[in-house]
Amino acid sequence: MIVDVHVHFSDQPGYAEQLAAECARLGIDKVCAFNGVFKEGKLAGTLLDAGKKHPKFLIPFAYFRLGDDHADLVDRYHDAGYKGMKCIRPRLNYDDKTYYPVYDRAERLGMPILFHLGIVARGSQDRYTDVNNDRMRPVYLDTIARAFPGLTVIGAHFGNPWSDEAAMCARWNPNLFFDLSGSILKYRPPEFFKQLLWWGGGKPHYQAPDKSEPWHKILFGTDVGIKEMEDVMNDYKNLMSALNLSDEMKRCVMGGNAARSLKLDVA
Repeated sequence: MIVDVHVHFSDQPGYAEQLAAECARLGIDKVCAFNGVFKEGKLAGTLLDAGKKHPKFLIPFAYFRLGDDHADLVDRYHDAGYKGMKCIRPRLNYDDKTYYPVYDRAERLGMPILFHLGIVARGSQDRYTDVNNDRMRPVYLDTIARAFPGLTVIGAHFGNPWSDEAAMCARWNPNLFFDLSGSILKYRPPEFFKQLLWWGGGKPHYQAPDKSEPWHKILFGTDVGIKEMEDVMNDYKNLMSALNLSDEMKRCVMGGNAARSLKLDVA
């Protein structure tokens, strides 16, 4: 099974069918798709309807606006049919205690959260929205993962450019995972990932608490348009081949890790 944990869903007519067709061509079985917010008391976006048409393919994630949305919205998303949430551009650091009610609700409802990490793309409204990349450092996910051990936490982009933080946080938290989407696979050589994902194996004194291997913490994610998905998939494959990962570990990265951490139905 191949699972893409980082897809931005478009409300453009026919998008779901185009996405499904390309994923079928590439052998991608499931995608975590991000779309949907509550506006003026109503749910906006077409993802849930598309999910009903493609229930085995689309895993709907809603956007939760930390600092703007109330924690009760987690329950509303869950009841509406969303399986997880995506967070980006928080008003405060991700691990600020004012956000704990949100994480508590998500943990109790079994809703994983994917957090954008590192440098965020520049937008036309940045001067008005107080964008601060430092609030989205991977070390804040360490705090969240420890405080909410039952919450599945996914960090995007391996924390780029703070990937050393991401790797060490991943080692110590069984419920924390990272994808390699974004630009990191374009400019970092294979040796970089080998150096950061170093523990386990034949090093008895340097194991993760749950004895997992470092590549068990890495998930496949594209975070690009439909036409660029194959390019990102090839980047993953080239990296894993360059590092001589076993076929079993390659399968874990491309879908097995996500299936376990997200408790997906693999039937």
